[in-house]
Amino acid sequence: MSTSPWKYVVATWLAGVLAAVGLGAVSPAGSALRSSLGLSAGALAWTTSSITAVSAVLGIPAGWWILRFGAHRALSWGLFVMAVATAISATAGSWGLLLGSRVAEGVGYLLVFVAGPVVITRMTQGGIRSAALALWGTCVPMGLAVSAALGGVLASQWTWNRWLALTALGPLIMAGVLTVVLPRLPRTPVQYPHRAVGTWNGALRLGAAYGSLSLVGVAVVMVLPVFLTEHREVTPTVAGTVVALVCLGSAIGGLAASWLLRRGVALSSLVPLGVVMPVACLPAFSAEIPLAVSGGAATLVLLVDGLLISAVFAAVPAAVSRAEHVDVANGILNQLGSVGMLMGPPVFGLAIAAAGWGAVAAATFVFGGLGTVLLLKGARTSATGTADGVSRSLDAPRRAHVGEGSEPLLKAPDVSKPNHNRI
Repeated sequence: MSTSPWKYVVATWLAGVLAAVGLGAVSPAGSALRSSLGLSAGALAWTTSSITAVSAVLGIPAGWWILRFGAHRALSWGLFVMAVATAISATAGSWGLLLGSRVAEGVGYLLVFVAGPVVITRMTQGGIRSAALALWGTCVPMGLAVSAALGGVLASQWTWNRWLALTALGPLIMAGVLTVVLPRLPRTPVQYPHRAVGTWNGALRLGAAYGSLSLVGVAVVMVLPVFLTEHREVTPTVAGTVVALVCLGSAIGGLAASWLLRRGVALSSLVPLGVVMPVACLPAFSAEIPLAVSGGAATLVLLVDGLLISAVFAAVPAAVSRAEHVDVANGILNQLGSVGMLMGPPVFGLAIAAAGWGAVAAATFVFGGLGTVLLLKGARTSATGTADGVSRSLDAPRRAHVGEGSEPLLKAPDVSKPNHNRI
């Protein structure tokens, strides 16, 4: 009896969620950290953003390195590095040590988020691949929602050291689980073809789409608490609950994308939903509308944003012509996506300072619109524009004819046979 590839997809997805919990782990303990280590607001911000800063600088080089090292091993090692670095940060007695350990954690985070979609791509095919990659797009919002909800409860009862130590356990356990669960795939030969301009153009378009959409999602989540506490005059607890629900909305959007693509819905048909984001921002950032309505509107913004981000990941296989390009393409996505995450809060902050809270809808229109247009171009790189067509380039070796300039690509493993060769 054959084993469903979803067993491996879910295991890889859980690795991404646990890594994203680490991304958001500092925020719930922010007040305690500032008090304990005497940190300024700026120093705390650097501690929070240092993880994505690593990805913003090293995303593409990480893709090349993972191509040589192997995605399965990189995924497990990334989790292990995160666990060790987080354990060190839990014992930090100074800002320098805390920042250094967070940067090291960012290296592990980068390995996980470049290698994860590569593993999924090579373990699946066809419509399952599109749905699985869309599911991968929910890792960050799901992890942030878990971190906000769990951290909000525990950080008020525990010391910040104990909270950070707890977040180190998940990646450590998952690193061992993946080593046992995931079958080992043969490595893809490393080649540097001269005729790969189309591949990199497609990957760059999708990376820019991911960066633009990530900019919107992160910015909305970051400015929402300020709006709620200062203009809606709600308590920090209520604001935290609303933000956690909004982050969960992004994850739900990604799950919806996975469900739709699994049933053959065309990627290009999801893109027009992007128009909902700036429209929903209007009630989301209006103090005259009931809190439940504005909170629901903010959740809708993130739901559509999460759906489109998942669609970006699902479109990657169609943008590459060779198996070895998947690693680098995901490095491009992570680098440009991390740039968007870093730019989002300051860009929206400047817009709000210049034009008030109505500028949130305008900025969302600009950057969300750019992201949807670039995604539409990326989605149309497949011949059919369907969920199955997205996977066509990597499934090509299963057909008798392989297009000019391409090589046999790595096949998904035959999971119907036991494999005792582990990572």
